[in-house]
Amino acid sequence: MLFSNSTTSLKNRRKNNKTETVFWTHSNIVLLTAYLIILPICTLITFSLLLPLLTASLFASIGTSHHSTSIPWIDDPSECEHTGRNWSDRKCWDNEHNPMF
Repeated sequence: MLFSNSTTSLKNRRKNNKTETVFWTHSNIVLLTAYLIILPICTLITFSLLLPLLTASLFASIGTSHHSTSIPWIDDPSECEHTGRNWSDRKCWDNEHNPMF
């Protein structure tokens, strides 16, 4: 009687161990492998798309981008050229204007 109870409990333990290892099926292994391959690829694509945006905003904050603008208080061509700017269309143009100014 003692031996019969021990064999049934041993069988129950084996059944419990099998239910715990059901996660590692072939389909789950394939899905996990595909996920681990696709995740770095998508991460690299995302970073490659965001990198130009980040570098453009970084260079803009440093002040390397310049835009032409007219100087409204200078209305004389000689005074405009004396300050190192260009006179065009009856306006004094500053070609190195920083938009952060």
